[in-house]
Order: sequence, then C-alpha cells, then structure tokens
Amino acid sequence: MVLRTLLIAALFAVCQPAAASEIILPRLKPTSPVANPVLKPVLKPVLKPAPEADPPAAEADAAPPAKPKPVAIHFPGGNGGWPDDVVKAAQADCRSRLAGLDIDFEPMAPIGSEGGCGTPGAILIKAIDGVEIDPPAEANCELAEALHHWIAWSVKPVAKASLGKRLTVVHNASAYACRFRNNASSGKISEHAKANALDISTLGFSDDTSTNIKGDWSGLKRLIGTAGDSDFLARIRRDACIRFTTVLGPGSDPYHGDHFHIDLARRKNGYRICQ
Repeated sequence: MVLRTLLIAALFAVCQPAAASEIILPRLKPTSPVANPVLKPVLKPVLKPAPEADPPAAEADAAPPAKPKPVAIHFPGGNGGWPDDVVKAAQADCRSRLAGLDIDFEPMAPIGSEGGCGTPGAILIKAIDGVEIDPPAEANCELAEALHHWIAWSVKPVAKASLGKRLTVVHNASAYACRFRNNASSGKISEHAKANALDISTLGFSDDTSTNIKGDWSGLKRLIGTAGDSDFLARIRRDACIRFTTVLGPGSDPYHGDHFHIDLARRKNGYRICQ
C-alpha cells in the first residue's frame, strides 16, 4: 500500500506544469533563405559584357590597297638620244604613276639625251584636278604625280578653307629648260633641265582675283592684320615640303624671291631643302 502511494505521488509530480520561468523551448532549426519564400533574396541578373571583337589587324599587316592598273598612254615614236630599254622603262613608269589621277596631259617623245638635258618619259601637263596649268608644263611623270597630290589635296582645299575661293589656275613661270642652276653660265645642271622642276608665280581663282607669290608673301601683312593671302601661301608652301624634295621661295635666296620653285632632286640620305 505504501509503495502504491509513492508511485501515485511521483506520477503526479511529473505531470504538473513547470513555472513559467522554467519553460524550455526546443531550438528551431534555421530555415534556408532560399527555401523560405519570405527570406529569399532578390537575385539580380549579372550582365556579362559582350566579348570584345578581335582588334583590327595592324596597318602593316593589312593588305595594301590595290594600285590602279597602268593606263594606256601612247607616246610618240622615237627615242631621241636615250637607249631603248631606258625609254621603255620610263614610259611604263608613266603609265603606272598616272593611273587613276585627274591629270589632263599630252604624252611627249623623249626629250634630250642620256647624260644631258631632258627625260625619257615626258608629258605636257595641261590641267590637274580641274586646275589649269598656264602655260602647260613639260615635266617627267614623277613630278606630275607629286604635283597632282599637292594641288588636289592641299592647294585647292586650303584655298577654299582659308580664302573662301576656288582655285582655277596655276601660272607656270618655268618648267623644262636646258640650263644650269640659277641660270648660271656653269656649274651643276638644274632640275629644270631634267623636266623635274616647276616654278610658280601666281595662283588664280574663280572670282578673277589672284595671289601673287612676290606681292602677297609678306610678314608685314601679318602685323597689320591682312595676312589672308600670306597665311595661305605659307600653308601651301609647308605642304609642298612634304611632296617635293626641294621647295624654295621668298626669303630663301635672291633667285627665288618672286616665285615658288619645287622639284624632286635626289640627294644622299634623302636630304631635303625647304626654304
């Protein structure tokens, strides 16, 4: 009986609720934020940059532009004092150089002879890119090519930009002439004697005005604020130094005070004169 009483008392004690301060709750297992729709973070898409295109090939590696095919130029017969092979090579060079250029010209027979004055590949230049050469200039084809690039890509656009005028004529003061330098009685042969030089005295425009090398090349005009023509001449003279190996004009020496002289003289080590 006593044992029964003790068992009932023990069972009663276990079933009694504990005090509030003694209630122990089991720890909840943490919920994964991805599984819980309330705690699930908003995932923003990460935009990867598009893969960069392959860099362009280096200019040196790029295929050079196709050179225009030689034009069909029919030179007059005869070789003058030049060997046949020299004439054929010079005339083939002319056809190649003048291909694709806007030059109005007339093919000429070889001038002079080897070792003296003249050239085996000569043309008479009448106009370049719509600009008249007055009078037409006898020149070799290398000079004609350089002259085309200077007039078409420098003189014409600079005249339009600097003066607001359209270039219409380049006045030829001297082209081919069998003589020594500076018209001396002796000395070195002039590049004019090789049809490899041109002297320019005046440039004319569509409004019937003109720029005179002698009168409009002046530092004084810059001082008094009327240097339009002078600045124009300074710019095209500087550009000529890129195209030609010799550029002489006012201020260079007493012989070139009234014109621009341009030529393609060949010198050691590519030496150039720009004065």
